[in-house]
Amino acid sequence: MEEKRSIWKETLNYGIILGLVSVGFSVLTYMFDLTFKSWIMLPSLVISLIVLYFLLRAYRDHYNNGYITYGKSVGAGVVINLYAGIITAIYIYVLYAFIDPGLVEKSLAFAQEKMIAKGIPEEALDAATAMQAKMMKPWIQAISSVFYSVLFGLLISLVVSLFIMK
Repeated sequence: MEEKRSIWKETLNYGIILGLVSVGFSVLTYMFDLTFKSWIMLPSLVISLIVLYFLLRAYRDHYNNGYITYGKSVGAGVVINLYAGIITAIYIYVLYAFIDPGLVEKSLAFAQEKMIAKGIPEEALDAATAMQAKMMKPWIQAISSVFYSVLFGLLISLVVSLFIMK
């Protein structure tokens, strides 16, 4: 009788790898004060695409004998990103709560500058800043990062899986 396989167990190591790569990139952007630079999203996206490509290809070759359907590849990519998102959430919580609690104020100031540049009225600026301040708690940031990681993981898995399926 064939043993039932679990995608959750099979992708755990791959998720840990992606999570560590993501945290490593985040640490570098924080160390070099690039956190609030808009252009940093492009290298982050490229790194995510490349790493996910190699992880899904390894998953396909190791657990599926070199064959995988598009749907299974997308599913594995989402699960890998979920695991990576949990690791990243832990890092974000530690960063915002312990390493640099002032990062919340820096984030709010950066958001205010962008809104001022767009010409948003003072009343709307104050209301938006107050709402953002409530959402910038470390635990809320961590939980939302898991959600965004899964959503982002779905989107890039849809693309990467086109090149992985056999």
